[in-house]
Amino acid sequence: MTDEGTRARAGARRFVAALGVLMAAFVAGCAPPAGPPVPTAVVSVVDDADRAFMSQVASTWLYEIEVSRLAASRAVNPRVRSYAELLAREHAQANGELGGLMRLKGVAVPAGLPADKATKLQRLASLKPSNEFDVGYVRVLGVEDHRAAIGRFEQAQREVRDRDLRRWIDKTLPRLRSQLAAAQNLMGTLAG
Repeated sequence: MTDEGTRARAGARRFVAALGVLMAAFVAGCAPPAGPPVPTAVVSVVDDADRAFMSQVASTWLYEIEVSRLAASRAVNPRVRSYAELLAREHAQANGELGGLMRLKGVAVPAGLPADKATKLQRLASLKPSNEFDVGYVRVLGVEDHRAAIGRFEQAQREVRDRDLRRWIDKTLPRLRSQLAAAQNLMGTLAG
């Protein structure tokens, strides 16, 4: 390489650096008046369908977490208690991930249970520990609700537009299938 080429590249680098300094000074001079800090993270807006899916899953899972915690303390069968603890833990983790994604995308994270779910939870809390409670919990939350959730997630997998949300669905769907299989297996032992 010639000395002339090296000097030309060095001159170009100095020019780019000087241009950067000038642009920074210009931007600083055009800065808006002092006020509340502007967030530096870019919020990616999701469409209404993606927003609705996230909100529905988050609020449904808040309910499922609470019901599973209740079942973990009320179940008479140790396997049902163990399954309830697993669901509470895994749904809490997945819901935490979803909540972070929702905040990043500018979607409001549900703060509590919807009124209908809170009422349902109160009714369940009034039931005494029994084999019927165990069977009902596994049948409804473990089997029926998981089948419905898997159907929603599979549909969302095809329809969701946001790439980050689709990755979360792809990561979460195998967990749901595993939880359903465990509930079906547990249901077989409770019935027999």
